[in-house]
Amino acid sequence: MNTQTYPHGVLTLDTLHLGRPGVVATYLLLGDELALVDPGPAGTLPTVEAALAQHDLSLQDLRHVILTHVHLDHAGATGTILAQNPHVQVHVHERGAPHLIDPSRLVKSAGQLWGDQLEMLWGQTIPVPPTAITTLVGGERLQLGTRVLHAYDAPGHAKHHLVWYDEESEAAFVGDNTGVRRQLQPFTRPATPPPDVDLVAWQSTLDLIKGLRPQWLMLTHFGAYHDVEFHLADVRERLLRWGELVRTGLTSGKSEAEQLAALEAQALAEAASLDETELAALTQQSGAVELSWRGLVRYWQKQAAS
Repeated sequence: MNTQTYPHGVLTLDTLHLGRPGVVATYLLLGDELALVDPGPAGTLPTVEAALAQHDLSLQDLRHVILTHVHLDHAGATGTILAQNPHVQVHVHERGAPHLIDPSRLVKSAGQLWGDQLEMLWGQTIPVPPTAITTLVGGERLQLGTRVLHAYDAPGHAKHHLVWYDEESEAAFVGDNTGVRRQLQPFTRPATPPPDVDLVAWQSTLDLIKGLRPQWLMLTHFGAYHDVEFHLADVRERLLRWGELVRTGLTSGKSEAEQLAALEAQALAEAASLDETELAALTQQSGAVELSWRGLVRYWQKQAAS
């Protein structure tokens, strides 16, 4: 289990998803009301528990779960945490809350992407009691003892996405809205899986994050980054490049296989500096390029139909 502390009062816990470091992080907010930001998938919760134990803590010490969004790699463990500690309060976008209470549609949708690998990848997702959920729409101020968080509506990767800004650490917990990144690597990769990627909203969210002037960007995939200006510019450039490549592919008359191959070639060229192990970990972070291609195709098809 790897743990790293960078921003003040925040502990980065590596969930070691499928045994690989640097893929899925969860963040422990220290202080008098302990909170986990994006606890990760249900299947990695035992690893999180082991990390807490290294600091003489357990799930029973938690008081809050803070969610950027409800995708299984971010929020899948939430129901299991509540089953073990019913005193935890969960804070989530109002559009995501129904999928915590009844995760069946979320699991079904994920199953369409991951097939029979679903439970192996993410574990078993169980419901969260409605009484444990606080819903937000953005603009709220959340007091966790002496720590203050601000919630911001942040669609782009998902329509129920929030960005959280922590006053104490000056860190923005951005979920998937600033892409994914391997530590020590100077480039990002977009994560644009179905169903509700919105490139226009995503640009506004990147503007929002920049306007917060955070000192740190906290990525679930993976880690804390201090080069905020570079990171935001890089993810914006690559997101627009991928979006345009998919858009032109749709109007080119080429087959779906050829269109997908073009995006895969672009992604491979961008990651040319990585060795085979690092490239595999990057793919695990973002999902197969095909998933991002599908999400962008869906976006452009919705735009054409509107």
